[in-house]
Amino acid sequence: MDLATVVGVVVGTTVMLTLIFLPTVVALCTRKVRWREAFVINLAVGWTVAGWLGAIAWAATGDDAKIKTRFRALSTRKKVLLVLELVFIEAAATGYLVFHHSSHATRLLH
Repeated sequence: MDLATVVGVVVGTTVMLTLIFLPTVVALCTRKVRWREAFVINLAVGWTVAGWLGAIAWAATGDDAKIKTRFRALSTRKKVLLVLELVFIEAAATGYLVFHHSSHATRLLH
Protein backbone atom coordinates (compact mmCIF):
# COMPACT_ATOMS: atom_id res chain seq x y z
CA MET A 1 0.00 0.00 0.00
CA ASP A 2 1.41 3.37 -0.93
CA LEU A 3 1.19 6.61 1.06
CA ALA A 4 -1.68 8.06 -0.98
CA THR A 5 -3.84 5.01 -0.31
CA VAL A 6 -3.10 5.09 3.42
CA VAL A 7 -3.87 8.82 3.62
CA GLY A 8 -7.06 8.29 1.64
CA VAL A 9 -8.21 5.50 3.96
CA VAL A 10 -7.41 7.56 7.08
CA VAL A 11 -9.14 10.69 5.76
CA GLY A 12 -12.11 8.69 4.50
CA THR A 13 -12.50 6.87 7.82
CA THR A 14 -12.27 10.14 9.75
CA VAL A 15 -14.90 11.81 7.58
CA MET A 16 -17.17 8.75 7.78
CA LEU A 17 -16.93 8.54 11.59
CA THR A 18 -17.51 12.29 11.93
CA LEU A 19 -20.65 12.07 9.85
CA ILE A 20 -21.87 8.96 11.66
CA PHE A 21 -21.41 10.59 15.07
CA LEU A 22 -22.86 13.96 14.05
CA PRO A 23 -26.03 13.32 16.14
CA THR A 24 -23.83 12.96 19.23
CA VAL A 25 -22.06 16.22 18.40
CA VAL A 26 -25.44 17.92 17.94
CA ALA A 27 -26.55 16.59 21.33
CA LEU A 28 -23.37 17.96 22.91
CA CYS A 29 -23.87 21.39 21.33
CA THR A 30 -27.61 21.83 21.86
CA ARG A 31 -27.81 20.11 25.26
CA LYS A 32 -31.44 19.23 24.54
CA VAL A 33 -30.67 15.57 25.21
CA ARG A 34 -27.96 13.93 27.26
CA TRP A 35 -24.99 13.25 25.05
CA ARG A 36 -24.34 9.80 26.57
CA GLU A 37 -27.81 8.61 25.64
CA ALA A 38 -27.44 10.16 22.19
CA PHE A 39 -24.10 8.37 21.82
CA VAL A 40 -25.62 4.99 22.73
CA ILE A 41 -28.46 5.48 20.24
CA ASN A 42 -25.98 6.72 17.67
CA LEU A 43 -23.88 3.59 18.14
CA ALA A 44 -26.91 1.36 17.83
CA VAL A 45 -28.50 2.79 14.70
CA GLY A 46 -26.18 5.54 13.43
CA TRP A 47 -24.82 3.37 10.63
CA THR A 48 -28.24 3.10 8.96
CA VAL A 49 -29.74 6.01 7.06
CA ALA A 50 -33.09 5.89 8.85
CA GLY A 51 -31.44 5.43 12.24
CA TRP A 52 -29.01 8.28 11.63
CA LEU A 53 -31.82 10.62 10.52
CA GLY A 54 -33.86 9.66 13.56
CA ALA A 55 -30.90 10.14 15.91
CA ILE A 56 -30.04 13.57 14.54
CA ALA A 57 -33.69 14.68 14.62
CA TRP A 58 -33.99 13.48 18.22
CA ALA A 59 -30.74 15.19 19.24
CA ALA A 60 -31.77 18.47 17.60
CA THR A 61 -35.39 18.68 18.71
CA GLY A 62 -35.46 17.41 22.26
CA ASP A 63 -35.64 14.35 24.43
CA ASP A 64 -37.79 11.30 24.05
CA ALA A 65 -39.22 10.36 27.45
CA LYS A 66 -39.86 6.72 26.47
CA ILE A 67 -36.26 6.05 25.46
CA LYS A 68 -34.91 7.77 28.57
CA THR A 69 -37.30 5.91 30.86
CA ARG A 70 -36.51 2.52 29.32
CA PHE A 71 -32.76 3.12 29.37
CA ARG A 72 -32.77 4.37 32.96
CA ALA A 73 -34.87 1.40 34.07
CA LEU A 74 -32.11 -1.00 33.01
CA SER A 75 -29.68 -2.20 35.64
CA THR A 76 -26.10 -0.96 35.45
CA ARG A 77 -24.96 -4.41 34.34
CA LYS A 78 -27.46 -4.44 31.46
CA LYS A 79 -26.45 -0.92 30.43
CA VAL A 80 -22.78 -1.93 30.31
CA LEU A 81 -23.60 -5.07 28.31
CA LEU A 82 -25.78 -3.07 25.92
CA VAL A 83 -23.06 -0.50 25.33
CA LEU A 84 -20.40 -3.19 24.84
CA GLU A 85 -22.61 -5.01 22.37
CA LEU A 86 -23.30 -1.82 20.43
CA VAL A 87 -19.61 -0.86 20.39
CA PHE A 88 -18.71 -4.35 19.11
CA ILE A 89 -21.32 -4.13 16.33
CA GLU A 90 -20.17 -0.64 15.34
CA ALA A 91 -16.50 -1.68 15.39
CA ALA A 92 -17.23 -4.72 13.25
CA ALA A 93 -19.22 -2.71 10.73
CA THR A 94 -16.62 0.06 10.58
CA GLY A 95 -13.75 -2.42 10.30
CA TYR A 96 -15.52 -4.22 7.49
CA LEU A 97 -16.14 -0.98 5.60
CA VAL A 98 -12.58 0.29 6.03
CA PHE A 99 -10.81 -2.93 5.08
CA HIS A 100 -13.29 -3.98 2.40
CA HIS A 101 -13.24 -0.62 0.65
CA SER A 102 -9.49 -0.15 1.06
CA SER A 103 -8.93 -3.47 -0.75
CA HIS A 104 -11.18 -2.26 -3.59
CA ALA A 105 -9.33 1.06 -3.71
CA THR A 106 -5.99 -0.75 -3.91
CA ARG A 107 -7.20 -2.87 -6.83
CA LEU A 108 -8.52 0.19 -8.65
CA LEU A 109 -5.23 2.07 -8.24
CA HIS A 110 -3.12 -0.78 -9.65
